Amino acid sequence: MNQNGRQDGTAIRRLREERGYRHVKAFAARVGITPQALSNIELGNKPAGIDVLVTIARVLGVPVDKILKADDEAPAEPKGVAA
Repeated sequence: MNQNGRQDGTAIRRLREERGYRHVKAFAARVGITPQALSNIELGNKPAGIDVLVTIARVLGVPVDKILKADDEAPAEPKGVAA
C-alpha cells in the first residue's frame, strides 16, 4: 500500500511478468477478471478487492503480503526535505 492507503499495482505486474505471464489477457483469465480490470489494478487506477488480491497471489504462487510488502519496500522520500 502506498502512503495514501491505496494499493500500488506495480508489484503485481512485476511478479506477473517474472512468472512468465507476459500477456494481461491470459493472466486476467486465470484470475477471473477482465483484462481491463487487471490493467486498472496494475496502473493504480483501481485497487484490487481482497478476493481478487487473494486470487492473484494464489495464481502467482506468492503470499498476499509479498504483493503488499513489495509496495512498502519502495524508497521513501526523506522527511523534512523540500524538493
